[in-house]
Amino acid sequence: MANLKEVAKLAGVSPTTVSRVLNNHPHVNKDTRNKVHQIIEELNYIPNINAINLIKGKTNLIGIVIPFSNYPYFSQLIQGISEVATQKNKKVVLFQTSYDSKQELEALEMLKLKQLDSLIICSRNISIATIESYLQYGPISIFENIKNTTLHTTYIDHYHAFKHALQYLYKLGHRDIGCVINRRNSSSSIQRLSAYKDFCLEHHIPIKEELIFENYALLEDGKALYESLKKTKTIPSAIVISSDHTAAGLYLSLSETERKNFSIIGFENQEISTLLNITTVDIPLHTIGIQLFKQLSNNSITQTKFDTHLIKRHSVFKLKD
Repeated sequence: MANLKEVAKLAGVSPTTVSRVLNNHPHVNKDTRNKVHQIIEELNYIPNINAINLIKGKTNLIGIVIPFSNYPYFSQLIQGISEVATQKNKKVVLFQTSYDSKQELEALEMLKLKQLDSLIICSRNISIATIESYLQYGPISIFENIKNTTLHTTYIDHYHAFKHALQYLYKLGHRDIGCVINRRNSSSSIQRLSAYKDFCLEHHIPIKEELIFENYALLEDGKALYESLKKTKTIPSAIVISSDHTAAGLYLSLSETERKNFSIIGFENQEISTLLNITTVDIPLHTIGIQLFKQLSNNSITQTKFDTHLIKRHSVFKLKD
């Protein structure tokens, strides 16, 4: 396979001139440029992209760290990021990590090795301190509410959003309310659990661990949640679920009679919640994805909060006296 030096020798120019042609440098005359391109074509020379990127100092590649690609929550973030990336002539590289810290670290190492220009972290298992140590190699934005950080952050107030949903159910007479989260140790779940426990304490409602359900996120998890609910000593009259798809799976598992006597609130305002008329908390994930990308070009640290809104539909009922 031909290399850059061979192209330079046959074209009668220096390797530096060949590099300038490859990088569309303006200070190369037309005849020389045409001669170099002719030799490149004859030799079927394929430039070393890594070498070119090192010369340019950029790759036009943006890394996106996600745990799973089959969660609609993350696919909407990716859609927003990719949309604006395309407008800016950037390409995205997905790192699906399954919350494996080693794989998350690989993405950071690619930033360090200049194989990426910047990195967006949608959810993580690795420590914030570790992530911050890589900022010297390129900008990083993260979808999380973090205090006193040098990272760009875009976030929502999970505590307020969850508490607001619980208060809505309380006003409708509900007292035995279930709480459904995904990963118990994630920052969003920690905030949601805190909101749930504070809500119970404020209203003098006993905190029942059997009404706290974890590791539910997908549509099929709704069926498993239904089975778990049937086994509880105290059957709740309402439930707040941190995923619209799990809420939909639960809703579809209920009989017609059960649906009339059980209130469900989901999260994210996914299309499935609209189709099934499920009350939900709107999170503007697509817009958040756009903001995560835009933060990367900001020289000063930015922290952007997005508001959430409770969308009232037909899956919540006033408890009968």
